[in-house]
Formats: sequence, C-alpha cells, structure tokens
Amino acid sequence: MKAGILYNDRDIRLGDAPEPRIKPDEVLVENSFAGICGTDLHIYRGEFHNRVHFPSIQGHEFGGIVREVGKAVQGLEVGDRVVVDPIISCHSCPACLSGHLNACRTLKLLGVDLDGGFGQYVAAPASHVYLLPDSIPMQYAPMVEMYGLGHHVLRRGQVQPGETVVILGAGKVGLSVLDVLCHSASAALTIVADLQPFRLETARKVGADVVINIEQQDPLERVMEITRGVGADCVIECVGHYHEVAGREAPLQQAVKMIRTAGRVVTAGLGEQLSAVHFKTLVIKEAQIIASRVTLGEFPRAIRLMSKGLLHPDLLVTEQMPMRDVAAAFAKVDRGDPSTIKVVLDVQQV
Repeated sequence: MKAGILYNDRDIRLGDAPEPRIKPDEVLVENSFAGICGTDLHIYRGEFHNRVHFPSIQGHEFGGIVREVGKAVQGLEVGDRVVVDPIISCHSCPACLSGHLNACRTLKLLGVDLDGGFGQYVAAPASHVYLLPDSIPMQYAPMVEMYGLGHHVLRRGQVQPGETVVILGAGKVGLSVLDVLCHSASAALTIVADLQPFRLETARKVGADVVINIEQQDPLERVMEITRGVGADCVIECVGHYHEVAGREAPLQQAVKMIRTAGRVVTAGLGEQLSAVHFKTLVIKEAQIIASRVTLGEFPRAIRLMSKGLLHPDLLVTEQMPMRDVAAAFAKVDRGDPSTIKVVLDVQQV
C-alpha cells in the first residue's frame, strides 16, 4: 500500500508499506481522510524520539471504509463507514483500573506508537471503531477525534450551563473546544483570546461572544472588565507552545489570575515552555488546575453532535490536500500560516 511515511525529522513523503493483516478481533479499514494534528507536527519536528521510531506512519485522526472483518467481530460489516478511536490502553495499570484509560501508563496511539491513518489501510481493534452516519461527509471524519477531545476538555473542566468560560488559544484544539462548548455545554458567556485575527474571526463565526486580540488588549484586564472583577468560572488553556507578547504573561499565569475564587483552569496545550504560576493566588482562591489528555470514550457524543449539524467542521478544516502532497502539507502546517487551522489529507489520492 501507499502511505505518508516519516523517515526522519522533517522528512515525510509518499512511500510503500506492507498492507496490514488483521487479527480475529480487528477490522481492516481503507482510510479515506486523515487530519494533521498538533501531535503529528511535534513528531515531525523530532520531539517524540522516545516513542516514535522511523520509518513511521502517523495519523491518529482518521476514518474510512471497512474492507475486512475479523472472525470474532460482531456489529461491523464490509462497506461500513467508520471512524477509529486511536487510543490503545493496557487495562491493567493503576490509571486504567481506576477508569482513566487515556492516562494509561503504557498508552499507545494508532498513528503515534503504531501505524495509523496516513496509510491507505490500517488494522484497528473493532472495539475502537464507530459507525459514521451518512449525514457526516467523510472529509470531516478526522474532526470526530478533535470534537471528542473538545468534549473531554469540558468534562475535565466540569463546565456547567450558564458559566463564563475563557479559551486561551484559537488553534485546532481551542476552536474544537469552543464549537462543542457553544453548541452543547450552554455556557452563558464564551471568551476567546489569541493573537491571529483570522482565527479570532473564525472563533466569532463558531459562536464566541467575545474575542480578544492579545496584541491589542490585555486579556486579563479585559476578562476582569467583562466579569466586573469577579473572574471566569473556567479558563481553558489551549495555546501549548506560545509566542511571547510584550507586556503579557504566559497563558497559564494569565489563567490563574483570570479565574474567580474556587474557579478552574484546564490545561490542554502541549507546549515545552515552563510557566511560572503564582501559587499564593491559587491557594487563596482555592482554585484548581486540571490537566486534560486526549479522549476518554467521547467519540459517540461527537458523532451525535456532528450528525445533527450542530458543529462547524467546515470552518475548522481550512484545507484538503492529496496524500501525494504530504510533504508540502506538513511544511505548510510547520510554517504556522495563521489562515491555516486544520489540514486534512485525502489518503487515497496518491
């Protein structure tokens, strides 16, 4: 089969790979579309050498058509349209046994630790495969994982109807969280802060009540002004590796100051930078800092919202490129073009 193969740091190109063989409890999926995620970019840049070995077939956001069904599989048939939850847990470590499968001590992901969606075919555990309704165009299948992540972030943050929520960062993750927040969690007020006008305008189209350009306004001052000095119920940090802006603190520092007393901060970004946090402020507020990692069974929720047309993948997927141009696609994402939010690869176009 053909696949987008990462041969070394920043060296990804179309190549040949063996077609996978399925086990009795697996299905063979002919991949249709796969998204380029922030994690894929970190791997491409050489930041996952402890987990990823070359050559590697990335892609953990993908969907396609079932082409073969293992003997022990029930409920799936050849020809089914599906998406795949890429998380493979051990089910025996302390985290798994306490229900935190996404924090498994030996967690593996299809497309990170194992071959994934940038290949024309992938062998996937049937237990991780979900039917994709006809109402969801296949090119948006990669967004199921993103919206599942959005659900998980909001669950971790214990966001309740009627709350004021601030999202720091209007990239792929931040906008996915916002889309789910605006159209399922019923926040009373949603505020998004970023430094890119295109992304802030996209946030407004998705449903944000207020957008803040951090180069033009101090986000902390603006949030406190909007909330009349009370602060937000929950601040969600989706920036990751941030760009320093003169006169602005690091996102996590801002978040701790933005929340109300007894508020919550959820951190979902995967930045390498260290952030100093004023813990006296955190203690006095008796606030919480909560981490959120990947997903934990939220695929069905994301699929239901998408099938009802409540979410806006058309606004978040800014480009669709053929797999034969995988090198150009990664180079484009790596450049950080502010008008690029989500790039989806047509896996069969080789």
